[in-house]
Amino acid sequence: MGRKEERFVLSILDGLDWKAAAAAARVPERKARAFLESVAGFAATVGGVPEFVAPPERLGAARVAQRSSATHEELVLHTDGASLGNPGPAGAGVLIETVSGEVVAELHEHLGHATSNAAEYEAVRIGLAKAIGLGARRVRVRLDSELVANQLNGRYKVRHPKLLEAYLKVEGLISQLEDVSFSAIPREQNTRADRLAQMGARRGRG
Repeated sequence: MGRKEERFVLSILDGLDWKAAAAAARVPERKARAFLESVAGFAATVGGVPEFVAPPERLGAARVAQRSSATHEELVLHTDGASLGNPGPAGAGVLIETVSGEVVAELHEHLGHATSNAAEYEAVRIGLAKAIGLGARRVRVRLDSELVANQLNGRYKVRHPKLLEAYLKVEGLISQLEDVSFSAIPREQNTRADRLAQMGARRGRG
């Protein structure tokens, strides 16, 4: 990692979004985007930092109930992460809908041993990856973790070093979309995603 890339990462840690961080570090946006994508790809290959003691199953192996094969330019995601023990057996849950409320897909995935914050980030990553695969260019993400929502909105800094990799994975996916928003919602408005996340977590018990 060169000095410019190091300044780029440090600027992200200071709370800037990736474009502002690139400008601050004097890294062209094209190179910054490629750097984020390479970091995310490498992280997926090596299986993650210690917070993800057991590497998550690949998205293709997740339990998926897909309702439509059509592409959608704008989608709404409800995401949630669960950890039975925090840290403990963890799962991610994602509900994908059209803007009119039609259910497009439901996903749940076992994540191995992880904290609840790590599971929340992984649920967002899985949801964004699936939305991109469905052809989405604009995505609205709704989750009940204020911490993760505010970090992804740039309101909070990513202070915990073990969450940096998860944050960068999500940033790499955000760079592939035209517009993404993250909204923290009450837990009672996220019950379907919570149920899916619990299903994923329980798959690792016993």
